[in-house]
Amino acid sequence: MLLVTLAAGQVSAQSKMTEEQKKEAKARYEAYKQKLNLTEEQSKKVDAINTTYFEGLGQLKNSGASKLSKYKKYKALRNEKDKQMKEVLTKEQFKIYKDHQAEMKEEFKNNRG
Repeated sequence: MLLVTLAAGQVSAQSKMTEEQKKEAKARYEAYKQKLNLTEEQSKKVDAINTTYFEGLGQLKNSGASKLSKYKKYKALRNEKDKQMKEVLTKEQFKIYKDHQAEMKEEFKNNRG
C-alpha cells in the first residue's frame, strides 16, 4: 500500500498532491528501497515493475468501470506485481516486501477510519 502513496511521480492523481507530499512520498520510497537492500540491477527492475503497476492503477482510477470490476482489476494488478517482485527479489527481500505491504495496509486502514 505504501506504493500506492508513492504513485506521486507515476499517476495522474499526483496533481492533487502538494509538492511537500510528493517529496515525502519520494523519500519514503527511497527509504523503502534501501530497506530492501537492492542491487543496482534489482533497483532498476523494481522501478520498472512499480511504474507499470502505477500506470495500471492510473488507468483503473480513470476508467468508468464498476467498483467490483475495478477491485478485480486492482487485485489482478497487485498479484502480477507480487509475482514479478518475487522473481526479482531474494526470499529475504520478498519477506521484507510483503511485511511492508502489510504495515502499509494497516496504516491505510487507520488513516481511513
